[in-house]
Parts: sequence; structure tokens; C-alpha cells
Amino acid sequence: MKAFLTTILAIGCVVILIVGNLHWKEKTTVIMPEAAQMQTEAKGSSIDSASEEVLQLAANWPVESKKVLEKRLAEGKPFKIQIVGSGALGEGPASWPEILKTQLQQEFGESVIEISINSYDLNSLSYTSDNKQQDIIDAQPDLVILESFILKDNGAVAIEDSLANTKNVLEDVESANPETTFIIQPAHPLYNSQYYPIQVQNLKEFAEENNVTYLDHWTTWPDQDNQELTEYLSADNSQPSEKGHEIWADYMVEYFISK
Repeated sequence: MKAFLTTILAIGCVVILIVGNLHWKEKTTVIMPEAAQMQTEAKGSSIDSASEEVLQLAANWPVESKKVLEKRLAEGKPFKIQIVGSGALGEGPASWPEILKTQLQQEFGESVIEISINSYDLNSLSYTSDNKQQDIIDAQPDLVILESFILKDNGAVAIEDSLANTKNVLEDVESANPETTFIIQPAHPLYNSQYYPIQVQNLKEFAEENNVTYLDHWTTWPDQDNQELTEYLSADNSQPSEKGHEIWADYMVEYFISK
């Protein structure tokens, strides 16, 4: 009888161990995926938050550019900006394109924003005749900031032809790279100029008619009939002075970096 009871107790202990082990496995099988899922969700939430911060900085950008920026962030690729124009862009670290480049890469990060600067000592007719828009096509930028050669055209190319040349550039690039967006702006203002402001107004109207973002940085310069404006221009008026580059850069930075 004693041996029988001992056998029964031994069998009971074995059963309890087996049932307990199965219960423990069931609990760990349920808990482990939940923990992993929580970690994955936390990681995804962190990435989304970082992207939201970047997109908030780009709040003023054209809608199409913001969409492509969001796409590049998801792909882990840089958003490419190309600044294109005449010698009015200037050169060196004190020029407005270089100032803008530095500020954008500091705020967004060099891995997020990639910027190239291409200036040409040409008017719009020479630029298109030499098919220089191919440089933009080859670079495949996501956004082109175009200083439209209108100052170089002044006195050399009729405004109708100047605008037609600009339109050809837009169409050629957008045909080759449909995701590329343009922003148009004029060169710097001139002191006591008569026809140039009219041509710039025509450029602004052209941008509006063609649904292209136009940056009117002239609003931040001294008035064109104010002699103080000469302090913001180089001696030959071909580009801004250091003060002119600063005021132009400030306008561009404020537009491209929303805080």
C-alpha cells in the first residue's frame, strides 16, 4: 500500500512539472512578441519624430518639394538643391549661395540636404543656345533655385525672349526630371534703373502665370531711388557687395528654414 501511494505521488509530481512547464512556455510565447512589437513601434516613432522636425523646418517650401523631401527621408537619400544663375550669384564664403548652403546643412544636416552652386557668365540666350540646362538635367536636383539671368539680359535680350528662354529651361528640365521643382528669383536691384524694374515685374508675372514660386527678395533691400542702395552693390553693379550678399542671404535663409 505504501509503495502504491509513493508511486501515485511521484506520478503527480511529474504531471505538475509538465503542466507548469507548458504554462510557462505559453506565457513567454505571448509576452515576447509583445515586447518586440513595443520596441519596433518605439523605434518607428523615433524616426517619424525626426522626420517631422525636418519637415517643419521646410514649412515654407513649395508643396511639391516638401513631398519629395518626405520621400527622400523615407528612402534615406539626400534632398538635392541646385542654385543656378549668372555671375550675380557671386562666389566665395561671403556670397549668399554659400551662406545659404552653410545654414541649410547646419539646420537640416549634411546627410539630409545636398547643395550645388552653378553660376555662368552668360545671358539667358547664350545659356539656352549652349544648352547649359543639360547641367541641371544631369545633376537631377529635386529643387532648382534659378536666378533667371534677367540682369544679364538687360540691354542685350528683349524681355519677351528672356522669358521664353526661362520657360524653355523649365520645360526641358521638368520633361527629363518630372520631380524637379523650380523657384525663380531676380538678381539684385539697381540704383535708379528705369527699365530693369519693369523687366523684373514681368518676370514675377511670368512666374505667377506658370505656377512657379517666385521669391521677391527685393522687398528687403533699400528702395531703388535711395542712394543707400549703392552700398549694397559692387562697384560695377554686377553683383551685390558684402552687405548686399548678407541681406539677400538673410531673406533666403528665413524662407528656407522655418522656425
